[in-house]
Amino acid sequence: MNLRTRTHAALRKMPGLAGEGTSRPMTSRVRHRLMRRPLIGICLILIGLAAALPTLAADSAFPDIQRILNAGVIRVAILDKDVPPMIMTAKDGSPAGAEADLARDLADKLGVEIEFLRSAATYDAVVDQVGGKQADLGISFLSSGVERALQVYFSRPYIDQSGRVFFNRKALARLKRDHDIEALHEIGRLAGIDSLRFGVVEGSIYQSLLEREFADFQIETYTSLTALMQAVRNNEIFGGVNGGLQIAYYMRRNPSTAIHVAVDPQLRSTSDICIAVRPDAPNLLRWVDVYLATHQGLQDSDEIVAHYLEQDEKPDRPAAED
Repeated sequence: MNLRTRTHAALRKMPGLAGEGTSRPMTSRVRHRLMRRPLIGICLILIGLAAALPTLAADSAFPDIQRILNAGVIRVAILDKDVPPMIMTAKDGSPAGAEADLARDLADKLGVEIEFLRSAATYDAVVDQVGGKQADLGISFLSSGVERALQVYFSRPYIDQSGRVFFNRKALARLKRDHDIEALHEIGRLAGIDSLRFGVVEGSIYQSLLEREFADFQIETYTSLTALMQAVRNNEIFGGVNGGLQIAYYMRRNPSTAIHVAVDPQLRSTSDICIAVRPDAPNLLRWVDVYLATHQGLQDSDEIVAHYLEQDEKPDRPAAED
């Protein structure tokens, strides 16, 4: 006699199931109820075991990462002003743009919430906040550099771009006429001319670049690319230096600027964009590098510009500055 037969035989003899001592077969409803009882018990045991097990996703062998996991939040420093399309402000006041999108995705992959620290007036100030351990990361369209690398770790690059020189078209035409130059790279011999002033966004990597490469020229600093572009457009200064991605986005959103301002096709300086990591978190740096390699790769500047220009065309986006 197999187990099922023996079980049914025993159940027939149980009072209240198939009648007092009768051999009347039990109903399918009763049989179903009895068969459910062991399953319910097993489920309750499994639930109890699951509650007792640690949450493995919230554990790390590295203390600098575990600190963030324990807190349940990662702090990210970001520039306090808009630098479209990388750093912008949504209608609700929250950070938006490519860098905010990247930061949120990174936090999601790490399994924690994100807290933006948005009080730095300059890019250098973002690096200072990360170096001072006020923030875990700086995701703010940052270029590395030998001076900045003394304060923080820098991740692998995730955006490939170049610093570009732009200039007032009429001003260059006058230089060609009056000083017999053919291209912008020849202006080095004209350093004594007062009208040859260059501008740069204060606290950007291009400020030190401009001071080093154009040391003989007068340099003006501006609070934003918009202010710098307007100064060049109005012929208040000869030209400026900034990241090619931001310049391309600005020119596309403000097409009439191209009537007055041109970008030199030859003069450029590589300035890959990286994430700044606080100096006491080498394992977090390695995790960020793996994240970038796995989920981001080396992004193309033109694709970023095109993506956020498409976003700008949606009805709830602010109008262009032009």
